[in-house]
Amino acid sequence: MILTKKLPFYKNKPKIRVMNYMVWVFILSFLPGQTYNLTVWGIKIGEINLEKNNRESIQISTKSTGLINYFWPFDNLYKTTFDTVTYGIRFYEKKIHQGEFKQKLRGVWMPEQKGVLYGTSLALRPDDCQTIFTILARVSRQKAKDLDTKWYQMEHEGELFKARLLWADSINVWTGNDSIFCDHYRLDIDSTENKIKILDQTDYFSENITRSNLIKQLWVEKSGEKKIIQASAQISGLAMKAIINLE
Repeated sequence: MILTKKLPFYKNKPKIRVMNYMVWVFILSFLPGQTYNLTVWGIKIGEINLEKNNRESIQISTKSTGLINYFWPFDNLYKTTFDTVTYGIRFYEKKIHQGEFKQKLRGVWMPEQKGVLYGTSLALRPDDCQTIFTILARVSRQKAKDLDTKWYQMEHEGELFKARLLWADSINVWTGNDSIFCDHYRLDIDSTENKIKILDQTDYFSENITRSNLIKQLWVEKSGEKKIIQASAQISGLAMKAIINLE
């Protein structure tokens, strides 16, 4: 089974918890018109809102809630535009405010140069190169048989990765007020040697989403709207879960 994987021992540092939280705050908010509550040990620590202007663009805002808002507040915004046929990146922008750290980044697909331009830095990429966000678009629109085991090239702030979705099974997921039949996937992201220096420092989500030892799982509605119903991330014994808010 794909869900069994040994992890190295890591010290239980609060910073690692926050890093992993930021990874899934972003991932679990992708579907248009949906909201998700993220919990650690049953305690809600964040909320996500998404606006969809059209089929090929999304805008995601994330904001801390509860105790984490006192210890490590964040208020972040991410925008992505992609080709609806190939899911290749066309535009990316983020505005980060987490703790005292602030950052802005903008990337634009340049068809003649065949790459993503970040300021004056050009990352050469194929026309159908994905991002983490376009992969989430795929999983919420395509069938498991069309996704399972396929590798995609994935651009991530100047570094090229390989990503794939591995189908594990189909099971019912309880959302708190309903049981939904879902396809269950693991998301793998592997590094390559193809990278350029874009940023000296980045936000915790962007830094940690590509960690190979972070076990990332998705449960996607098998029929109907194919919403992402639940997701989890696990590392060194710490597991986080986000479940769709259907109220």
